[in-house]
Amino acid sequence: MNWRSILGLDAADPRGGFDPSDRSRWSELCTSVVFWFVAASFVVVVIRCASLQLVQHQQWSQLQKQAQSRTSWSMAKRGRIIDRNGLILAEDHLTFRVAIDPHAAARVSDDGSGTAPLRRAIDGVLALPGLVLDHPRQVIEDRIQQACDRNAELLKVPVAERTTSLTQFIPVGHVEGGFDEVKLLEAKSRLHRDLGRSVVPVLEPVVRRQYPFGSRGTLVIGELRGDRAIGLHGIELYYNDQLKERRGLLSQQTDAVGRELQAATEDVPRFHGQDIQLSLGIHEQALLESILEETLVKTGARSVSGIVMDPRDGEIVAMGTYPGLMRGDLQKLWNRGEPELALPRMLQALHLTMEPGSIVKPLILTAALQNGFKFEDPVDVYSKSQTFDNHRRRYEDSHLLRDRTVLGTVVESSNIGIVDIGRRLGKQHVHRCLTTFGLGRRTGVDLPGEERGRVIPLEQWKWHTLSSACFGYAIQVTPIQMIRAYSIIANGGRSVTPHLRRDPSIQDKTVSGDRVIPESIAAQARFAMREVMRIGTGKTVGGTVDMAGKTGTAKMNIHGEYIDGKYTASFIGFAPWGAPERIAMVVVEEPDPAMQGYYASRTAAPAVRSLLEGVLRSPGNQVQQALEQRIPVSWLSQRNAAAASSSNRRDSTEAGQLAPRRIDPGRRADSLASPDDREQGGEPEAWHHDD
Repeated sequence: MNWRSILGLDAADPRGGFDPSDRSRWSELCTSVVFWFVAASFVVVVIRCASLQLVQHQQWSQLQKQAQSRTSWSMAKRGRIIDRNGLILAEDHLTFRVAIDPHAAARVSDDGSGTAPLRRAIDGVLALPGLVLDHPRQVIEDRIQQACDRNAELLKVPVAERTTSLTQFIPVGHVEGGFDEVKLLEAKSRLHRDLGRSVVPVLEPVVRRQYPFGSRGTLVIGELRGDRAIGLHGIELYYNDQLKERRGLLSQQTDAVGRELQAATEDVPRFHGQDIQLSLGIHEQALLESILEETLVKTGARSVSGIVMDPRDGEIVAMGTYPGLMRGDLQKLWNRGEPELALPRMLQALHLTMEPGSIVKPLILTAALQNGFKFEDPVDVYSKSQTFDNHRRRYEDSHLLRDRTVLGTVVESSNIGIVDIGRRLGKQHVHRCLTTFGLGRRTGVDLPGEERGRVIPLEQWKWHTLSSACFGYAIQVTPIQMIRAYSIIANGGRSVTPHLRRDPSIQDKTVSGDRVIPESIAAQARFAMREVMRIGTGKTVGGTVDMAGKTGTAKMNIHGEYIDGKYTASFIGFAPWGAPERIAMVVVEEPDPAMQGYYASRTAAPAVRSLLEGVLRSPGNQVQQALEQRIPVSWLSQRNAAAASSSNRRDSTEAGQLAPRRIDPGRRADSLASPDDREQGGEPEAWHHDD
C-alpha cells in the first residue's frame, strides 16, 4: 500500500490504466490544503496583530521609544548675585570643555614635513582659536605624552588580559559659548582634515560660575564648591537654597541613524535659581578693601576689618577683612586638611570676639541719661590713677580728665569717670544697658558663621565685673554687634537688623524697628560723640564730613592674660552727625606701636574718616552735596552759648533733634597732660584689683 492508495488515487483502470478524474481530484485536494493553510496563517497573523495592537501595545511602544530615543540633562542656571546698583557680582556662564584624544593623536600619519605626527596633532589642538588653556602649555603637553606612553604599553597586552582601558580624553582647556565656539568648531574641522583623523572629541558643555569683579567682595559674595552643589561661604552659602538651580531631563526621539524625529520633550522640568540683590555696593566695597589694605601697611597690624552700613535700616553697604581669603583659597586649604587656617582671613566683623574698650562708653552714657544724669553733673575724678570704695584695684587714665563731668568723661574717654558713673548706676542698669543694645547676642545678619559673644549673666557679676564692663572689658562682642548698637544711637533709638539682601521695592528709609532708647537720649548721645570728634580724643582725625564717633583701644587677652604691647584699636563713626545716613567701623588688630602707635585715634579713626568721605560721595548718594549747604557746626556752639546766657534758657534744636546744653568752660579743670596725651583712647597701661 502506498500513499496513492491511502488517498484513494490509485484505483486501477478497468482497461488497465489510470482514471483521468483521479488527477483532477488530486489537484483539488492540493488546492484545498493550500487554501486552508493560508487561511489558518492569516487567522494567526490577525490574532497576533490584534494582540500586539490591543494587548501588548504599550509594552512594545515603550521598547521602540527606548531603542530610538536618547536622554540628556537640560541646563539650568544658578541665580545671579547683584549689587545695590544692579551690577552683576556673580552669574553662571556657559563654556565648552575642549579635550584631545591621545590614542587618536598618536596614530596620525606622517605628512612628510619632518614634524613628528604626535607633535603636529598637539600643536594643532593647542592652537585652536578661542581656546583658553586650563594649565600652562608645558604641563598639558607632558600629560598628553604620558597618556600616549601609557596607551602604547597597554596596546602590547592582549585585549583579554587588560585590566584598564585606553586613555582617550585629556582636557586641555575651554572655549566661551557663542562666536568663539563657532570659530573653534570650524578650525577643528580643518584640523581633522589635515591630520586625516579626529583627535578632538565632541565639545562638552560646562557651566562655570563667573565673578565679573574678580576677588572684590570675595568674603561677602563667597564662592562655590567644585561640584557646584553648595556654596563654600558668604552669600553663595547662606542663600544656597534660593540660588541653586535644578536641572531637567530631556528625551529626544531619533531614527535608526540618530536623526531627530521631533522636538525634544522635557520629562523632568528644570528650574533656574533665584536672583539675589544685595545692599552691598561694589564701588563702596572696592573703596573699603583699598582703605583696609592701606591701613594695615601704615600700622603694621596683623589684620584690619571694616564695615559700612546704613543705620536707618541695617543695610550693609560694604564689609571686608584684610588680609582675606582670595577666591579658591578655602578649597585649597580644605584639600590640604588645614581649614582652620582660613578663619583668621574670613570676615572678622562676624567671627572676631573682642573686648571692645572705650567704644562701650557712649552706651553707658545713654543709661546714665535715662536714669536722671545730666551732662554737667560732676564725676569723682581727681587723679590719673585712683581707687574706689576701699578696693585695691586702681583705675588709670592716659591723661588727667580736664572736663570732670558726665559729658567730659565720654569726650575725653576717661576710664575713672565712666567707672564712677557705673558705680552710681549699679550693676542692674549697666547689665540691662549692654544687653538691651544687643551685646552678647547674634544680630541675625544673613551670613553664615556669626559668633555670639558673651555678656556675663547678671547673677555672676562681681564689683570688678561692673567696673570693667563700663570701659569695655569683661565682655566679649563682635564688631557687627557694636555697629548695630551705634546704629540705634544714630537712627534715633530704634533697633535694626544688619542684612545684605535688599528688597528693591522698598525705597522708604523711615526707621521702623522696636524702640530701644528715647529719641531725645539718642540725640544727646550723638551730640556727645560729635564733641569727641570736635574737642575730644578724635579731634585730630579731621575730615570734610560732619562726623560723630568714638575711639576705643583695648589690650588683648590671650589665654586669660593681658599682654603688653598687643592691642585692638577700633573706631565707630557716622555722618552727617545730625541725621546719619552712613555708619562705619574699623578694627585694627595688633597694630605695631613703633609705627603709628596703637591708639584708635591714629589707626582706626583715619580709616573711618576716609570711608565716610568716600561712600558719601559715591554714585547715587547726594549727602555730600547737602552737607555743603548746611549751617556750619560751629554755629551750634554759638547758639548754645547764647542760650546759656539767656534768662529764659530753653533747650535748643537743630533739624528737629534735641541739642543738649554745653558745659560751662569755667568748670573745666586745668590739666598738666600734653595735647598728644588727650588724643589717646583713655585705656590704662595696667590695673590692679582685689580678686
